[in-house]
Order: sequence, then C-alpha cells, then structure tokens
Amino acid sequence: MVKKRERGSVALTIGLALPLIIGMVALGIEITYLLYLQRQMQSAADAAALGAATALQSGHPALGIEARGIAGYLGFVDGGSSGATVVVNNPPVTGTETGNAAAVEVIISQAQPLHLVQIFYTGAFTVVARAVAITGSGSYCALQLGSGGSVNISNGVIANFNQCGLAVDGTGSSALSVVGGSQLNAPTVTIVGTATVNNGGSINPSSALKTGQTAVSDPYASVVLPAYSGCGQGTGKSYGWSSVPWVLSPGVYCSGLTISNGATATLSSGVYFIDRGTFDVGGGANLTGTGVTIVLTSSTGSNYANAEIDNGTTVTLTAPTAGATAGMVFFGDRRASASTVSSTFAGGTTLDLTGAIYLPTETLNWNNGASNTASPCTELIAGAIVLSGANLQISCPTGVAAIGATNSSLVE
Repeated sequence: MVKKRERGSVALTIGLALPLIIGMVALGIEITYLLYLQRQMQSAADAAALGAATALQSGHPALGIEARGIAGYLGFVDGGSSGATVVVNNPPVTGTETGNAAAVEVIISQAQPLHLVQIFYTGAFTVVARAVAITGSGSYCALQLGSGGSVNISNGVIANFNQCGLAVDGTGSSALSVVGGSQLNAPTVTIVGTATVNNGGSINPSSALKTGQTAVSDPYASVVLPAYSGCGQGTGKSYGWSSVPWVLSPGVYCSGLTISNGATATLSSGVYFIDRGTFDVGGGANLTGTGVTIVLTSSTGSNYANAEIDNGTTVTLTAPTAGATAGMVFFGDRRASASTVSSTFAGGTTLDLTGAIYLPTETLNWNNGASNTASPCTELIAGAIVLSGANLQISCPTGVAAIGATNSSLVE
C-alpha cells in the first residue's frame, strides 16, 4: 500500500510539472528559432549596409533603395507581409559613426509571435539587427602627387567635394593650405605631411582631416604615354568663328591648338597630341567631344604643352572608356615640371569634363565654382593643385580608375 501511494505521488508531481516542462521545451525551441532568425537578419543588415556604402562611394543617390533591395532579396522586405521594417540612415543617427557622412546605418526589425509558449506569453518578440558600413578610401576625387607638392585653397574660395575626398601626398608642414576665409567641405582629407588652416579658413567637418597618413598611389602610374611623331594636323592651328561648326580629327598638333572667338567645334573620338604650345579654349568658344584624350607633351624635351580653358567658354569633354588612355580626358607628360608648367581650367558652370585631368608632375589651377552643379565624374590628379573654386563628385563610368581604391567595410 505504501508503494502504491508513492507511485501515485510521483505521477501527480509529473502531471503538475508537465505543463512547465512542455513550456520550457517549447520556449527553448522558439528561442533557438529567434536566435536563428536574428542571425539571418544580421546577415541581411550587414549586406544591405555594405551595398549602400558602396553605392555612396560611387556617387549613387538612392542609398535607401539599394539597401532595401538587398534586404528584400535576403528575405526581409520593408513593409512586406512578414512585417519587416528596414530603416536606412546616412549619416547614422546612433553609434560611434553618428554624423559621419561617409557611413550608412541599416536597422532591420520584425515582430515575431511565439506560438508554442502562448500559455506563458501572448505577445510578440521584436527581433532587431543593426549594421553600419563606411565607404572605402577609393572615394577621393582629387589627388596631389609627389612629396614636394601641395594643395592651396585661399582668398575666400569654397571647395565642395560631394561625397568624395582629397588626398595630399606632400610631406611639408603646409602640404595643404586652407586660409583667407576659404572652406574645404569633404568627408575625407588625408595628408602625408600636415595642414595649415588659419585666417578664417576651415575644413568641414573638422574630423575629416587626417595628417601623417600613407601616400595614396597614382592610379594611372602604369599608363604609358602613347607614341607619336610628326605634325600631321598642322602647326599653330587656330579655329575661330564660322557659320559651319568645326570638326577636328585626332592626331598631332604642333605648337598649340586654339579654339576661340565664338567658334563651335567638335573633337572626334581619339587621342589629340599637343606637341609644345598651349591647348587654348577661349573667347566664348563652344567645344565638345566624346571618347577624347588630350595629351600635353613635347617632342623636344622643352616647352611642354599646357592647357588654358577660360571663363565664358562652354567645354564638354568625356574620356574614352577603353583603350590605352581609358578614363583620362587630359594626360600630361610626366617629364614636365610643376615649377615650369601649369594648366588652368576656369569654365564655371560651362566646364564639364568627365574623367581624369591627369597632370602628374605639373601645377593644376582649377576654378569650377562651388555654387555650380557638380560634374558627375571629374578627377583631379596633379603634382600641385591650386583650387579657386571646386565642386566635384565621382560617379564615374567604366574606364576611370578609382583613386586609392579600397572596399567599403563594416564598422558596427
């Protein structure tokens, strides 16, 4: 009789504990599922943030569409039947990258009911995943090459680098000079040496400035100056106003090429060698060309050609997307010196150069006003750079080499 009573008490104890045991097992199963769901969601948030940061680096304007598209492809459709929500912030509004314009924050959340444990909890858990990615260092749109060079911004100039940075390889104490009430607005400013910022000058945000950095390599260092000979297109050629637009052909132009006095001219696709003298566009001229590279050189080792594009002209040139000079709209001979050769581009709103202005050993004077709409893709690469106004971005076509290219990366 005693044993029967003991067996009955054990059965009663098990019966009373059974709902708790079942609930604990159910809770364990569903918590395991929640952990699995959160891991999937985190992977989707990571991929969406990286995709959006890559889009930001390339100048793509629709970061939210990019991020939500990736998240949706991975199973978390914003506002879809599963109840997922995808929030995209640029710059991030939380975390260590708050306010960083070169960073993208993605937050995915989804309410998840727990069906097996409703006897204990009737609500829904909200699963959340968050990721932050920053653009790679390949978002530079201007690069000063060489340890002895510098970048100068003065006299109240406003230089807007739209979602792209400035890299300075100069090693001096004033490798970058921003003075006289000037402003440099850029998400990233890296300098091998140091910067002089005074007399009302400013870099915005101030956190963008990083000194003592490693030099950024020349993205076109392996490109060889194409061979040329003779003066097949003439010597000292000049084109002025004509009732019929001029159509020029590629080839060698000795002692300069001038387009002025209201002339309208088109450069046929190809490579234009300016052998000494000046490539000069002025006097209200209108110049266009697609798939064009202008090489500034010298067959004698002196009087290296330079470029002068004046205000009041309309110049729209696009670099080739393939071939020996792909991505380069201007190509300066590496034997030229920054102390003796300088080129000036001062077209304001009417200067639209798509590709690299590559003058690796020369001085580049750039004045494309900050109040103007930025060209989709303009790279400035020179031995020394003087900015008298700049509005740059780099949403570049195929063929244009990225400056200091690295991949976007997750930071949170």
